[in-house]
Amino acid sequence: MAEILGAVVTGAAGDLGGAVAASLAKDGHTVYAADLVAAPEGKNIVPVVLDVTDQASCFALARRAAAETRLALWVNGAGIFVKTSVADADEASWHKIIAVNLTGTFHGCSAALAAMKATGGRIVNIGSLSGQLGGRGVHPAYSASKAGVHALTKNYALEGAKWGVLCNAVAPGPIEGNMVRNFGEATLEKLRAGNPTRALATMAEIVRAVRHLGDPRNTHTNGAVLQINGGILMTG
Repeated sequence: MAEILGAVVTGAAGDLGGAVAASLAKDGHTVYAADLVAAPEGKNIVPVVLDVTDQASCFALARRAAAETRLALWVNGAGIFVKTSVADADEASWHKIIAVNLTGTFHGCSAALAAMKATGGRIVNIGSLSGQLGGRGVHPAYSASKAGVHALTKNYALEGAKWGVLCNAVAPGPIEGNMVRNFGEATLEKLRAGNPTRALATMAEIVRAVRHLGDPRNTHTNGAVLQINGGILMTG
């Protein structure tokens, strides 16, 4: 009987998380699609209502996935984004963004590592160009949280390697999808024009990067923060 491979994707009701979950499910993985609201059902998709700020719930999901499948991949995709000026950034939003984006990723990494120690596996975190450059028109907690995700990735890469668990991150620039539409079309056109490629990343490209880092055939990329930004970091 063929082994059933399992994957957990948090933030699976969103654009990127949903795209990652659908891609994995299409390849036959049993995907635990976790979010605050139930992700859409589908073949090989197991919707799970999960608050990533609740550590016990993350560990419970990891134990369930490891009991029902061979848990091979955990993607920490849950995240929130607040459009605001730095001057208007409020403390309540700071705490909420840090809790979901950074603490939630910590909970996912720690739960995944605990469940994967016996069999090995891959953890992929969703970082951001904002975690490398900062940003305008976005709450500073978003950039701070994503910079934290990048650093956290390296901690779990070092710790997980002894158990055969590799941990990496992707750091996309703006992606064509619902999140960037908050900026308005005029701003989006400026972002496209200011990029060396004159375009934003597509969701499919980010999914391919996540799949590469999460593939068991990736045996030596560990602790990497993969830049997917069209080369904008090289422009100054």
